[in-house]
Amino acid sequence: MAPSDGLVEALAEAYLARFRQELGPLRQIGREAEYPLVWADGRAGNAGLLWEPLLEEGGLVPRFEQGDGAQLLVEAQGERVRFSVEVGRGTIELSLGPCQDLWELERLSGAALARLIRAATTCGMSVLGFGIQPRTRPSPGLMTPRRHYQALLGAIGQAWLGLTTTASDQVHVDITRRELLAAVNGMNLLAGFVTALCANSSVHGGRPGRHLSGREALLGALGEHRYGMTPGRFDSVDALIAQLISYPCYVLPEAEGFRRVQEPFAAYALQHGAGRVTDDAGRWFEAFLWHEHYVWNMARGRAQYSTIEVRPACQQPPAAPLAACALALGLVEALPEVMAFVGDRIGKDPWPVMSRYRKVAIRRGLKAREPAPEFLSSLLHLAEAGLARRGRGEESFLAPLWERLARRESPGETARETLRNRGLDTLIGELRLGAAQ
Repeated sequence: MAPSDGLVEALAEAYLARFRQELGPLRQIGREAEYPLVWADGRAGNAGLLWEPLLEEGGLVPRFEQGDGAQLLVEAQGERVRFSVEVGRGTIELSLGPCQDLWELERLSGAALARLIRAATTCGMSVLGFGIQPRTRPSPGLMTPRRHYQALLGAIGQAWLGLTTTASDQVHVDITRRELLAAVNGMNLLAGFVTALCANSSVHGGRPGRHLSGREALLGALGEHRYGMTPGRFDSVDALIAQLISYPCYVLPEAEGFRRVQEPFAAYALQHGAGRVTDDAGRWFEAFLWHEHYVWNMARGRAQYSTIEVRPACQQPPAAPLAACALALGLVEALPEVMAFVGDRIGKDPWPVMSRYRKVAIRRGLKAREPAPEFLSSLLHLAEAGLARRGRGEESFLAPLWERLARRESPGETARETLRNRGLDTLIGELRLGAAQ
């Protein structure tokens, strides 16, 4: 791609412009929390059955889209909360926030979950605090028949189906445009640390998995860098954009559905005039955002919200619902100190070491050998200090992570041992979120 084409520069300028210049009094936080739904025997439930009881309580507005030959109800939107059907029929997503602090997020999450649990109980289903369907395997039959999911399945193939069973806890943290590059670099570098503490998807297909974060292992089939840590540190936003548009664009929306592209976004855009035509720059930027949404790095800037989205954590166990959120917020607040510490302990180029560590952490969680002595406890102390500086007492949300670190036991290890020793029914009982309220 010739520099004179100007595509990278144009996209980078539009991308940066979407991020705010200044934070408010306190850095805000949001959450996209996915939850597996299961029947009593552990088979994947059906999110489509939840809409009637959810909407009956009032305060939610349904949203429909064209599905497989019919109108499909895909979301129910309320004030700062949205219930959405995910790639798999057996997964429901709660989008929450923005919130001023973790206490507010706890209240909002708790109320939304209570509503979800009531609806699921009415339908005979349970909601799990787990990162993957414990019994049902990925399959085309489990996929929600939304048109863009079908188009993506056609373009990506079998690897796409991994998303029909997985459930993450994606955290959005408020950032400014000046912080964007440091946040993308830093939070990708720390992906293995977050994974080790939050791995919770070790049972799938009804059997103990080899990886404590089976979700990360399964979704790695989407591509080592397209899904996972970025290839390395970016020195500029232009370099970040250049990397994103070097990946094949799977499909793009058009008037009558979706066009399969299957070539690098940069090549496709330049071939169709994006580098020469300025009148439709907005259209090409929206196409870029669509493409970029299907690059699943462990941390990615979200131009729509002016946030850094932190993605490595599985959905957490019932006793620690906000542990991943607290960790992500604390790390972003303390990122300058965190990066200085990593550089001091590992060296000027920590990427190879941290990339190797992440791969082992996916399999072994907190039993993976640390990149340096007392590395994990030092990072957790820095995250704790970052939360403490906010002055809201949010550091208490890290208590479950300190307990895991003291035991050197990720929640996925606990789940796997429960299955081995006491069976799937007991495991599902321990993962079930709450009682009907």
